[in-house]
Amino acid sequence: EGEGGGGEGEADEGGRRRGGERREKRAPLDRSLLKGVAANSLGGVQLLLLESDELRVESDEAAQLRELAASVRAWRSAARAALDAPSPSEEELAGLLQQLSNIPVRLRERGEIQRSLASKRWLLSRRPALLSALEAARPSLEEVSGLCDEAAGLGLGQLPEVLQAAERAAAAEKWDERAERALARREGMDALRQLLAEARGLRVAPSRSGALQQRVDDAASWWARAADAVSGVTSVEELDTLLRQAEETSVPPADRAPLLDKAALCRWWRERAAAAFVKEGCRLSLGESLAGDGHYELTTPDGGWGAHFACSFCTGESRYETAQFMIGCDACDRWYHGPCVGVSKAESDAMSEFSCPSCAAAKGVPYKYAQGQPPPRPKRTRRPAARYVAALLCEADALRVSTPETEAMRPLLEAATAWDVPARALLSPSERLCGTERLAALREAVARADDLEVTPEALPLARAALERYDNWRRNEDTLRERPKEARRPSVSAASMAPSTQDCGFLSASAFPGDCLAAGASLLAEAAALGGGEEAHGLRSA
Repeated sequence: EGEGGGGEGEADEGGRRRGGERREKRAPLDRSLLKGVAANSLGGVQLLLLESDELRVESDEAAQLRELAASVRAWRSAARAALDAPSPSEEELAGLLQQLSNIPVRLRERGEIQRSLASKRWLLSRRPALLSALEAARPSLEEVSGLCDEAAGLGLGQLPEVLQAAERAAAAEKWDERAERALARREGMDALRQLLAEARGLRVAPSRSGALQQRVDDAASWWARAADAVSGVTSVEELDTLLRQAEETSVPPADRAPLLDKAALCRWWRERAAAAFVKEGCRLSLGESLAGDGHYELTTPDGGWGAHFACSFCTGESRYETAQFMIGCDACDRWYHGPCVGVSKAESDAMSEFSCPSCAAAKGVPYKYAQGQPPPRPKRTRRPAARYVAALLCEADALRVSTPETEAMRPLLEAATAWDVPARALLSPSERLCGTERLAALREAVARADDLEVTPEALPLARAALERYDNWRRNEDTLRERPKEARRPSVSAASMAPSTQDCGFLSASAFPGDCLAAGASLLAEAAALGGGEEAHGLRSA
């Protein structure tokens, strides 16, 4: 400025003056002052402001830095005044601490002022709480320990009330350690009651006194509950709880013996029930097996697969079923015996893809291999006999223990019993099996029995009766169609005698020596089956 002019204050043609105002020159900033000063400290902010003045440039950032420096100086003054004041308010101290947390500048005295403010706040608010706790009847150990820890962290651990509270808390903590050891060692009731008596003499309530009192109360009620469990009906869960509590409270073995016997009988019963229902190789429990859908993995004890296991559509009780070839479903990757899903060996070799009945139903497509019958349904269990299941339930009632398994087994037995009544009526000697309607009803009943998980007592009889009838019809058809010259095998008189007990029949090659004797034998068989219109044509012939 001033270059090319006539001197200071000289006017130009427009009447304006150049150099009329001079800026005050300042000493250049000493860069050595920046060494060791953090940029986010108050000194760093002041150095940045000095640089801004040296550059002679006004900016928004510089204005913000000036406001920040002013707020820091104002906060420092307010904090010092609050510390020097005899009784500042708790709200004022809390506000200063809140303002400090919002200041983004590093202050050398931040920690000191923060501790001082927190100490003063503790003396104003928390110290009365500690004094009230000391005067109370039995403050909790957690409350007293928390107040003492706060005071020690602020450097106030030497206050008389803090020392007194810490002594009482230490006594309660020592008692807690003894109580923990007593609970872990399962000491007797006398020792536990002695510890509770000592706890009542402490000025601070220990934290483990509630657990110790609960142990004593449980032991006092254990005897009454144990007596009810032994003499009345109880659940498996209650038995397990009583035995666990007896172990924890060191109940003498002689007093636990009735419960142990009942629990052992219950375990033995559950093992027998599981053996009756759960398929071989199934890793599910009895309850899970009864509630499942029949589709689960069957493995040997070493985790392998056994070819003799049942598939989802058989019980595994028949070695004829488990010895058949197996076919895998391309949808669910499970394997089934071919006959169990209605697939022959020739069909299995010819097909390129197979979906089991369950997967076909899930896809909404008809099952191809039902052969005119309803598709097979999964069998969840081994389907024990109804008489054996009834005996198991009677044993469970005699044990007077209610288990989830018994509640799951009862409806299965009821369904089998409900099926048995009409089936026995169809098989009654007063009824005639060969009647077309009754025969159809019996076939329908046998088909419905395939959905039962307990085998009715009359089901084997019904199947045997149908098999005898089917064999009779085959023999009758063979007799009608066989040429006379081929009907000449010789048989004994014993083979011609009909039997109502034997389920076997005369085959086509076992007919008597002449056609008349063979027809008479078949008529005798028809009489054993109950007669009916099927034998009328043969009798006329």
